[in-house]
This record gives sequence, C-alpha cells and structure tokens, in this order.
Amino acid sequence: MKIAIFGSNGYIGKRLTRALYNENYKLTLFSRNIRNLEYLNAQNPFFIETKPNICVVEQELEIAYFDEIVENLKGIEIVFYLIHSLKEKKLDYRQKDNNLASLVAMASKKAGVKQIIYLGGFGDKNNPNTSEHLISRQETADYLRKYHHNVTEMRAGIIIGAGSMSFELIKETAEKLIIMPFFPKEGKADITFIDDIITALVKVVNNQNYFNKIVEIGSREHLTYSNMIKIYAKEILNKEIKTIRLPSFINKFISNPSFLSFIISRITGIDSHVIKPLIESIYSDAIITDKYYDTNLIPHPTDYITAIKIATKRIEDCQIECRWNTPYEYSVFNLYRVKQFSTALKNGNLLQEQVKRKIPAEKVEQVFYNLKSLNYKNCGYFSPMWMWKTRASIDRILGGRGLGKRVVKPENIKVGDKFDFWVVTALKDSPNEKLIRFKSTMKMPGVGWLQGHIIKDTEEEYIFTLTAYFLPENSISYIYWYSFFFIHKYIFDEMYNNILSNNCRDKF
Repeated sequence: MKIAIFGSNGYIGKRLTRALYNENYKLTLFSRNIRNLEYLNAQNPFFIETKPNICVVEQELEIAYFDEIVENLKGIEIVFYLIHSLKEKKLDYRQKDNNLASLVAMASKKAGVKQIIYLGGFGDKNNPNTSEHLISRQETADYLRKYHHNVTEMRAGIIIGAGSMSFELIKETAEKLIIMPFFPKEGKADITFIDDIITALVKVVNNQNYFNKIVEIGSREHLTYSNMIKIYAKEILNKEIKTIRLPSFINKFISNPSFLSFIISRITGIDSHVIKPLIESIYSDAIITDKYYDTNLIPHPTDYITAIKIATKRIEDCQIECRWNTPYEYSVFNLYRVKQFSTALKNGNLLQEQVKRKIPAEKVEQVFYNLKSLNYKNCGYFSPMWMWKTRASIDRILGGRGLGKRVVKPENIKVGDKFDFWVVTALKDSPNEKLIRFKSTMKMPGVGWLQGHIIKDTEEEYIFTLTAYFLPENSISYIYWYSFFFIHKYIFDEMYNNILSNNCRDKF
C-alpha cells in the first residue's frame, strides 16, 4: 500500500515515517525542503532494515502547483496530513492552514486518494474561551472534509515524548522554577503519549471502522498546565514548586500571553513567537469528550507520570529519535534561509576565521567523529568551556537558547538536529569528503556558521579546515565581529588543535 505524508519533517512526521516504514508500507514524503530528510540516506538505528520504500518529493504547496501535486499523488491510497502553521507577521495563520488543507484535499480527491488521516487536537471550537490555536486545529479538519469525502480526524492532547515541544517546555520550566503564580482562569488538558499517537495513527490506515470519523485518544486526567510542571518537578526532579497567590492587578499583568511567552522564552530558550500560540491555550480546556473517545485503538492510554518517566529515560539514554521543528516560516530551512549561506559565500559577503592543515588519512574518521561530537557528554567545545558558558549566559538573557544537554549521539546526528544554539544545516560523509555545518541561533547582529570540512588531498593526506563564518547585517555587525577578533582566533585555534588531538569515542 502506498502512503503519502505531508509534514514529514515534523516531530510526529518523522516518528510516523519510521513506524510505517518498519510496517513495510511504501512512502512518499512531501516536503518544501528535502534537506531535513537527508537522514534517510544514512544508516538509521530506528529503521529495522534498509529497503527502497521511500520516495521524497520536494513540493511547494501553492495553488499554482495544483496539477503537479495531483500528479505526485497519483497511485497514493492514503494521505497523512500533519501540517500546522504558527503565527506569521502580517498573515492569518488560521487562513493559511485552511488554504493548505483545502489544496491538499482537492488534489487528493482528484488523484483518487482513498483516505486522508489528519492529526488535530482537543478543544471545543464553539466555546468562546477556546484559543485561536486550538480552533485552528479543528478548522483544518473541517476544510479537509469539505473537499474530500473520507477524512479520519485523530485528536490528541498535549503531546508528551522525548523531543516534543510541550515536553521540553514542561521540563525546562520545572528545572528553572522554585515558585509559580496561581492562574485563576487556567484551563485543563489531557495529555497523549507519543507512542500511543503513533500506534493509533498506524491502526486507522485503511481501517473502515474509522472512515470519515473523529477519534480522540489520551489519558483523561484533566490536568492544568501548572500541575503538569509541578508533577514533573516532584516525580523527576524530586523537588516541590510552590504556588503563590498574587494581587489581582499583578496577576492580570503576568497572565497576559505576550508577557508570559516572553518570560517562558527566557526560561526555556525557545523563541517567544513559537511559544505564544501555545501559551494562549493555557486558559482553554483541551480535554477528551465522551462522544469521540475511543478505547479500541489504545485500550490503556499512557498516564502522565508514566509518560514523563519514559521520555526522561530516553533523553538520559540519548535514545531521542527526533525533536520538534521550528515552524517553516522561522526555520533555517525555508527557501530564503537555505540559500543564505551559499549566496553570501558566492558573493564574498562572509567574514571568516579559518584554520587549515593537512592531516594523515588514518585520523580522518577520528576527526570527523569529534566534529559530530560537539558538546556531547565529556567532549565540550574543545576549548575553554567558561568562555562558551559566558557567551551562553548572555545569549539566554537576550532570549536565546544558551547551553543545554545535547541528547543526540554523534553517530545519529542529522541535518535539522538542534542543540544549544546550533542547528545542523549540512552534513556530508563520503570516502573523499566529509563536511558538517552548524548554523548559529545566537542573538547577535548578524548570522553565523561553524563548519568542519575534510577533503582528500593525496592517498596519504587529507586537508582539514575549521571555519567560522559571519554574515554582517549592518555597521554594528562589523564592530561586533572585529571586537572579538582575538578571542575568536584563540577559541578556534584551540578547537582545531583539540579536535585533532582528542578522541571522543574514548570518552563515552
């Protein structure tokens, strides 16, 4: 059976891709940028075996490409629709979601697709207190149904799993807080464990019992968001977070979603524009309804405490399959930012600090493994950590991510992986050339990259180059870059020498 996935780059999409692949389905993955799917070409520890069952299609979802989308969907029997937008400047993301859903539904119908499976969320869209974010999720399903006769709408709650955004928000907030204010109008929500979601999504494939139906799965514990943070603190961190009641005028001020998302952004390091739509939902109820609750798909849903314990264990064991993705509109992989590095390099607009040397062929694998081990466990940054911690503290104050615990093993690293203030944007591993490029998300007046490149020179020698690139935005950018010239030179010389001399494999 042939299945297409729209949203295959996301947290659910990557997990679902693995599950369907291991069930021997033939998959077509639609993506606006396929660099995030390059991991499929490498050996993947989460895939049971290697087989040619995946086709990747780089596809813009615009009405101008309707015929092209239809053509690419021909022969597909099932479509998974997992696309969600977040707020964009000067653009109504609800309208954008509805337009995208309509386009895919119409194309699927014309191509003869048998079933569309959509993952949405809980909430009563007719309740005036329900957030725009939750309403949008259910409106998307309405538009899919409007243009396709057979839509299975799966509704889930707050997704708890190693690498999910909701879990990271809970985890990071619980780790930083010792007290939290009481929110009198806080809504209640049910959670859904990631494994339960994936199991349920696979079970409804071509299942006539769920054709054109709405199904809800989750724990039915009805927890407030504050309680989730406090339970995590107690069960995982063995600490108690006290709740304090503040005067009503102060409480009203700090309860404002814009202010709250700003504060939580500083606590967690996740950008406030990504958090805000989620924060707006804390005053809404997002719980399972008896009408759509299904006990056949998941007879015994995973409860919240069990879910956070499993997720924590997977992070500790570095068995994290994938992480939430920055929305495409803000991602380093949208069409403009993908070309940013190559265009700037071609036009000679990049400032750079570079160290280059020849290395013996027998050291190539060791050096490349070290490059992939940046800040993993005991490896650090191959240079004085106090300097990185100082810069990270400044970054966190300015609203950046700062430093954290890296949870992806070096051998599993792939394009799109995030840790600290880096995103992997390029990865090549061939016998004659190896390259890894990290894009910086540090708060600074420009854009930065760190690249390690190893290329064959002779049979006995390779050239290893470590380069820090910086794309200035204005005159302040040049002042920033040259003010730290000697510091950068010292750091990257140290990094280069330690990457050459260390062997990170021996440290794990």
